[in-house]
Amino acid sequence: MTGGLRQRMAWLHTWVGLWVCWLAFAIFLTGTLSVFVDPISDWMRPEQVQEPAAAPFAGPLDHTQQLQHGLKYLEQHAANSKMWELWPRAGKDEFQVFWLNDKGYYADAHLSTATGAALPEQASAVRDTLGGQHFVEFHHALHAGTTGLWIVGAASAAMLVALISGVITHKRIFKDFFTFRPAKGQRSWLDAHNLAGVLSLPFLFMIVYSGLAISWSTYMPAIPWAQELRTGETANVREYGPQSKPSGRPGVLTSLNPLVHIAEATFHSPAYAVVVNHPGDAAMTVEVYSTTSPDTQDGNLLSKRGVMKFDGVTGALRETEMPHRAPPNGARATMAMLDELHRLHFAGAVIRWIYFVAGMAGTMMMATGAVLFMVKRRQKSLNEFGAGTPRVYRIIDVLNVATVAGLSLACIGFLWSNRLLPHDLVERHEWEVAAFFGVWLTALLHAAVRPRAQAWREQLWAGSVLCVLLPLLNVLTTGQHVLAYLAQRDIERAAVELTAIAIGALLATAALRVGAAGARKTASATAMTKAVL
Repeated sequence: MTGGLRQRMAWLHTWVGLWVCWLAFAIFLTGTLSVFVDPISDWMRPEQVQEPAAAPFAGPLDHTQQLQHGLKYLEQHAANSKMWELWPRAGKDEFQVFWLNDKGYYADAHLSTATGAALPEQASAVRDTLGGQHFVEFHHALHAGTTGLWIVGAASAAMLVALISGVITHKRIFKDFFTFRPAKGQRSWLDAHNLAGVLSLPFLFMIVYSGLAISWSTYMPAIPWAQELRTGETANVREYGPQSKPSGRPGVLTSLNPLVHIAEATFHSPAYAVVVNHPGDAAMTVEVYSTTSPDTQDGNLLSKRGVMKFDGVTGALRETEMPHRAPPNGARATMAMLDELHRLHFAGAVIRWIYFVAGMAGTMMMATGAVLFMVKRRQKSLNEFGAGTPRVYRIIDVLNVATVAGLSLACIGFLWSNRLLPHDLVERHEWEVAAFFGVWLTALLHAAVRPRAQAWREQLWAGSVLCVLLPLLNVLTTGQHVLAYLAQRDIERAAVELTAIAIGALLATAALRVGAAGARKTASATAMTKAVL
């Protein structure tokens, strides 16, 4: 690291960006796809019938039968639990109840509305799949639990360093926004990198920082440890269980139906959940939560549910928190805002498409940055690694192909596996994830044994073909197709296939450009050979 500030930042941007770009690309690409987690999940469950749109709320609903059956079941099967939770669903043939078991974790049962009997688990007609949640899990923790979350956190912190150093390095950052010179070799790659970076810069800062912030309890474990030492309760109980303390004296639970009616009339929405804390104790409380959705946001950023808290014995109202309101504590309000901006619980279609385009621009910035490094080094190597420099450059080339083209191939391969794997396969969702990693590993091996340009071209073409043929695969395996989706106004499933076709076209364009560049290079080499001869 030598020279002035900009030269030092350029060095930092280059090397931090290089070593983190492959992982950051994977995190960003799957995170961008996660924007449409629900449409992808719906497409991957073709047997699932779409629920009709809920009717506008007209007034409090009758949950008497479900609440009575639910309480009776919980009294029989979870009498000693610290918490009961009922999910009443008016007009449905079944509903769910939950309770905390002896270890502080949730247990649940599906009950019949008519009889209150626990319903046996039945083989579902809907295929077993993670759906779009696969991309969420990979983006969040690489399917590796806490270890993966730490890896993603380290990559995100490095990404922030690369972003800040990149801004310092590019003194003409606003001019770069309007500059792109195609077919100029290294200059074109740099222009594409700058253009994508400037276009998505505010989004990148927000999404990377918020991703780090919302996982603070993992990255700063001393805080929850200190709270556990102070309260004597494990984290999962403190997080999901009652925060109040029991009195140790018996109490009789008040009727729940009037409390639910009051909450529904206050929130102007059906009750989502009814929670009884410390049932059977004189200090028990009842909490009634409202239903929220992007359709009921009314321009509010926070998707937080409303809750009314009642005395469990007398039924007296203790506290009301209206939906979509920020917590009174400034730090918690800030964290809630960052969480919403990152997870998009509040967002409708327009905002999700904005996130998708910005995410794709950020992903392209990382891809072009990785390619730009090797374009520059092929023209003029700096011999950074001594005698091992050619081998390191080869490894970087392989990782570039396997990450950019290979991961794209793995993502579309994941969707293909959803249609090709047997419907009754045990742990079928795990096989889909295995297919994703299997395709990605195959892409890595392919990039390692094939010449660079050919590996790029072949993997880009493979990804393009799989994307474009996805609708045909759907027709052959399920009989469903885009026109039928559109006729049924199932816009989300139709959009999955139409977007796949669009991405396939982009991959085909990239493959053609790689082929054209290779042809020009071959022609130039041939001309030079003839000139020498």
